[in-house]
Amino acid sequence: MANSDEITLHRATATDLADVVELNRVENDDDRMTTGYLDWWYFNNPFDSFSFFLSRIGGRACGMCSSNDAQFEINGRPWKAGFIQKVLTSNEVRGKGLFGKLYVKTDTDFLERGGDCFLAFPNAVAKPIYLAKYSYSHGIYPDLTLLFTNPLHLAAGSQYEEVNKLDGSFFQTSTFQFENAMKKDEKFLNWRYLTFKSEHYAYVTLAVKKSGKLIGYVFLKKIKKKGLPVFVLMDAAFHRQADLAHLVKQARIYAAKQLSVGLLYMGNSLIDEATKGVARKVWRNQFDFLVKGKNQDETDELAKVNFNFFFGDLDFV
Repeated sequence: MANSDEITLHRATATDLADVVELNRVENDDDRMTTGYLDWWYFNNPFDSFSFFLSRIGGRACGMCSSNDAQFEINGRPWKAGFIQKVLTSNEVRGKGLFGKLYVKTDTDFLERGGDCFLAFPNAVAKPIYLAKYSYSHGIYPDLTLLFTNPLHLAAGSQYEEVNKLDGSFFQTSTFQFENAMKKDEKFLNWRYLTFKSEHYAYVTLAVKKSGKLIGYVFLKKIKKKGLPVFVLMDAAFHRQADLAHLVKQARIYAAKQLSVGLLYMGNSLIDEATKGVARKVWRNQFDFLVKGKNQDETDELAKVNFNFFFGDLDFV
């Protein structure tokens, strides 16, 4: 059995990634994580802002904690938010307090880099620890909504084109910013959906037109839900709120022509409004969602916010 004084903790670098992958394979049975994915998600993200710490014992990776940062607009103010994404220790060192040391190191590092708040979608193991030890509170859990495919869309005309690059001139005008949501620009969207491809991280980018004019983009991913093909609405970029209904309709037409049962999105009040009358299935409390500010007042404020998340905000979709 390892002694705690043999355990080292340091900031992870690109040279550690193979060991991080092996740690996750052994302890989490995770075969989706690769060195390419980690290099893309952390060391090449457009915010260039993250915390990533690794522990070793006898030269072997035995624990990790990571968070990726993003810029949000919350209650009309800019916030630098840290998404806690992975806290993992090996069976070899469990019970020695390493989980807490890794989390505190990551938490402190984020705040020292000017962070404002933490947002977390923890698993069942981490959730009670965050609540009991690290001053998190429950946020308002986002709904999941599936807009069912309309069979008539199989024969409908389409106003989209599948593309593999974005039109830079479209982004010379700032895109629409959802309230209580992550701030995204051309650089982010290009990085998130067009620069890394793997079997798990494969996305479809649709350039949507109206009367022949480009009005926005939707970013999709095909998955299976309960064994049935579904397209996930990962993100949308557009200028005018009035165009949102058309963008979502074109995404649904695309999904129908791909013989999918529907379009799945995370809780978003504007998409709800733009798709009134469309047949749907809503799931509540599917994701555990926790929040923490720099003090209790900020945590209480965040706990009352109805965030407009997209699936693309998350690291596991």
